[in-house]
Amino acid sequence: MRVGARFCPGILNPVPAKDGLLVRIRIPGGVIQASQLKTVAEASRMFADQEIEITSRANLQLRAIQQQDVEGLIHALADADLLPSRQHDRVRNIVASPLAGIDAEELIDVSALVRQLDEHLQMEPRYAELHPKFSFGLHGGGKKFSQDQEDLSLEAVETPVGPRFQLFIAGQDLGFTVSTEESVSCLLQLAEACINLSMDNAVPARAKNILALPHGGNQLLSGVEHMLRPSTEQLAQPVFAEAPLGIQPTAHTGYVTIAPTVPLGRLSADQAELLAAITTEHHGGLRLAPWRGVVLCGIPENEAIGIVDRLEAAGLSCSGRDGFRGIAACAGSAGCDASFADVRAHATLLAEGLAGSDAAKGWTVNLSGCEKQCARRHGATAEMIASESGYTLKIEGALAASSCSPEFALAAIVALHQKFRTEVAQG
Repeated sequence: MRVGARFCPGILNPVPAKDGLLVRIRIPGGVIQASQLKTVAEASRMFADQEIEITSRANLQLRAIQQQDVEGLIHALADADLLPSRQHDRVRNIVASPLAGIDAEELIDVSALVRQLDEHLQMEPRYAELHPKFSFGLHGGGKKFSQDQEDLSLEAVETPVGPRFQLFIAGQDLGFTVSTEESVSCLLQLAEACINLSMDNAVPARAKNILALPHGGNQLLSGVEHMLRPSTEQLAQPVFAEAPLGIQPTAHTGYVTIAPTVPLGRLSADQAELLAAITTEHHGGLRLAPWRGVVLCGIPENEAIGIVDRLEAAGLSCSGRDGFRGIAACAGSAGCDASFADVRAHATLLAEGLAGSDAAKGWTVNLSGCEKQCARRHGATAEMIASESGYTLKIEGALAASSCSPEFALAAIVALHQKFRTEVAQG
């Protein structure tokens, strides 16, 4: 079982997998230029398996790369400004809503803050000492899609003096807010404190490890107290929004977003090039999403139907009736030595069984090739976890069957989907 920081890939740090080398391209905030996605598509065709994976932190991965092709791949990605800092190749995980700046319900547009944070992280070599999985979250209010607990995150809240950010460390609310103006400085100083405390205590540079230390929370906050204000508001628990699908309104009159289903979070090179071309033609924007999807932004409303037709023809459904909506799967036995099953093939069979009907609101399924459950999302409706003896089937977190065949598990989930749709429809 491969664990540890050295198995976290970057562009300069490919890691071995069953199907070849794997690289990860960090896309802070999920914002990618059409020209950059086009370059990734060309690189996947030339150096990888002609597929592009979208991760749950809205980054990109390329697989099945051969050692002799690594140098050519690095040059191609660097020329597209996808390797802005060689030192920080494996850090810079910054998660934000793909609707930042266009969500009518948000309190603060964090787009500029994401850019500032990324720029400052690259300017300081010290931040390269953060753990590769260390992540920052910036959420401006409005719709929230990621349920992951970031190491350091700021959540916009309304206060008597206007919108501020509530500070969360490893998912814990420590009772403080920070202003928009000081938000980036606060995150950077906390990140540096994580590095210092991790070195002093010989633990990995992750916020959860620092909080676990005696008085770790107080030590972490000691350098930023002047930026913080105690929170007196009773915070509501966040409500996580359903991933948008198809044509959706925005805060900007006359413009919409279009969110297609990306089957199993994998774009073909042709599909990626189509998305880049549509974005360029209509002077829009592209966002990668934490549901392992993509959002086309700034699309003129009167041109949306024609774009949907092009996406549907390319296998990117905007209706959700292809069966893939809500289904997530790890690499499976085709790409990972640890996997006991070809979960992607089984996920595709499941989608075929569900195709033709609308996915019920809140419907999610995870298929995992082993107990590590990579690509797992919390709170899934159904889970299939492979082992040497067959699949373990869980329904809403409870054990439903053990050591069962893929046929049995898939049939059970198809039946569950019909029941789930009926219950949701009846309220």
